[in-house]
Amino acid sequence: MKIENILVPVDFSDCSNNALQYAIELAALYEAQLILLHCYVVHIPAAEISMDLQPQLAKEYQENAEKNFLLLKERMTELSRVNYREVIKTSFINVGITNAGKEFDADLIVMGTKGADNRIDAFFGSNTYHTIKKSELPVLAIPDGAKFITPRKILFAADFRYLEKIKSLDVIKTLSHQLNAEVQVLHVGHGWTELNMEQTKEAAAIIDYFGNTEHSYYFVKEELNVEEAIEGHLDKHQNEMLVLIARKHRFPGSLFKKKVTRHTVLHTNLPLLTIPDIQ
Repeated sequence: MKIENILVPVDFSDCSNNALQYAIELAALYEAQLILLHCYVVHIPAAEISMDLQPQLAKEYQENAEKNFLLLKERMTELSRVNYREVIKTSFINVGITNAGKEFDADLIVMGTKGADNRIDAFFGSNTYHTIKKSELPVLAIPDGAKFITPRKILFAADFRYLEKIKSLDVIKTLSHQLNAEVQVLHVGHGWTELNMEQTKEAAAIIDYFGNTEHSYYFVKEELNVEEAIEGHLDKHQNEMLVLIARKHRFPGSLFKKKVTRHTVLHTNLPLLTIPDIQ
């Protein structure tokens, strides 16, 4: 896999600007193009509903977005280091991301995220979470305030459940090779000898897949829940990036239930890369 186009949704907040800073560093490493996407929806108060207002308000929203892009370029001089294009769409953010990903042949989405515990910040964090659940592209969620540090140890939390396309993991291998990073595969629940037939098959596929990539394996007994196991590993090994499979459906016995993934996305303190489970 080659990362050539990176889609970065922007709303000009500190959170999305921080994610953009991270995306710039990735784009510089891979000589990739950034697609800076801003989406807006024209809101007309019910008491003022008029077809005549729609074009006027749409023009104002468009002009405001263009001004914000000009300000962004002035403040973020690092953009001059990479190729990028600005895209403004009249669309809800999640629909706009899906359409832009296809239109511009994106390989990766980079978005900012904040914790939902903060009432003001919940909106953008929730958009990131819902993008992860719906996206057919890998999504890299960047926590507010996280600065780019070249990852040397990437933690891949693997449930060893059925994955439709093993090549979905290509982005991990691409990052590992380019960054000279070790991939640490963590499984919570069983050791090698205790895996069932399905898990053994998937584990073998992953072992074969990462054969030419620097990697290691870790097993944590199921007495710990997944969150605790991941956090414990991160504390011990000081990983710079976490990778999860974004399961579209709840598999029997899946280790990554919706509440676990949602909590991880909204409260992570380091970059979180999610791989789509395309069915």
